[in-house]
Amino acid sequence: MPCEQADIVVIGGGPAGAAAALTLRRHAPHLRVVLFDAGRHELAKPGEILPAAAQGLLRQLGVWAPFLAATFVESRAVISSWGNEALDERPSIFSAHGAGWQLDRARFDRLMVQAASDAGVEVRLGTPVRSAVREGEGWSLELTDGKIIASAVIWATGRSWKLARSLGAKLRVHGHLAAYTRFFDGVPGDCRMVIEARPEGWWYSADLPGERRAVSCLTDPDLGSELRDPKSWYHVLAATQFIAPLLPQGARETAASVNSAGTATIDPAAGHRWIAAGDCLFCADPLSSRGIVHALRSGILAAYAASDIIDGRGELARTRYAMIASQGFADYIPALAAHYAAAAQWDTAFWQRRRLRSEQQPATDTHQENMQRSGFRRSLGKGGTG
Repeated sequence: MPCEQADIVVIGGGPAGAAAALTLRRHAPHLRVVLFDAGRHELAKPGEILPAAAQGLLRQLGVWAPFLAATFVESRAVISSWGNEALDERPSIFSAHGAGWQLDRARFDRLMVQAASDAGVEVRLGTPVRSAVREGEGWSLELTDGKIIASAVIWATGRSWKLARSLGAKLRVHGHLAAYTRFFDGVPGDCRMVIEARPEGWWYSADLPGERRAVSCLTDPDLGSELRDPKSWYHVLAATQFIAPLLPQGARETAASVNSAGTATIDPAAGHRWIAAGDCLFCADPLSSRGIVHALRSGILAAYAASDIIDGRGELARTRYAMIASQGFADYIPALAAHYAAAAQWDTAFWQRRRLRSEQQPATDTHQENMQRSGFRRSLGKGGTG
């Protein structure tokens, strides 16, 4: 079986993995960096909002120009019905950073990986890492047709934790949620995302480039199993007040997906010559609007930590990285519980569970204080699925 060596292997080609690889090429260009991804970014993914504040990160990574050239849909407003029947519209014009973007995630991921390749990263798509075994001071990673020895590993496989046991990490699940999404063509957009709380959970609809639209229902997996069936999904959609009217009669469904959207963390955040990044480190509920920005930031920080490990400062790098990761999670759970409790007007299983979680949070924290401390106060205004 052929074997090769690399200084740092990045496992995962999403925003976190690509950001880590790009940062390494800029920060430590002498290192050999190889990025593996099991897929090829061909499948449809739920649309997400990227806040305008991400512009600084994209510039830092050197991908601002190709990002603009991709002509993603500008997000001019988020409209939500949350906690009452009235619509709340938050135009991006009132944001200090301006308008964000409603992403085609598959296109965005391809853009990021291509930028990494152009920067000198060895990118190998369609190549899953099957296992990881300690070898000397580094890791031996088994591939489909060989193996590679890495001095350090950045683990950024999104919501896939198959390597956790091999690396000596433990997954901690803090909350379950699933997104039942369908994609449509022939839907003229208005550059707005719409969010609507419903008895079964909550819905969102977002424009995608090329007169396409993603529509998703988010609920607990045990409550939404019937939504896998198209008839059930459309039946529940028809009861929505603000989402269903967004699909004109000529809209054509092109794809469907079911994705995990709950909250989970990995413990520890970094181990012996490995660093977790992106959703693999901390995947958040879409309402927190932390998704892509968190992935980019954690990928950048993971790159610096991996470089420190290579330079013999592993203990300091792990300690510092773990501290940063824990700070980002400290107030997240009570803030999320309070945010859901604000809309818990239905006596259904989904909302009963959210009320219970809110009651279990410390009584000293008010709803407003929690939202302000963790960024939930304006989460819908920043993009509920970013």
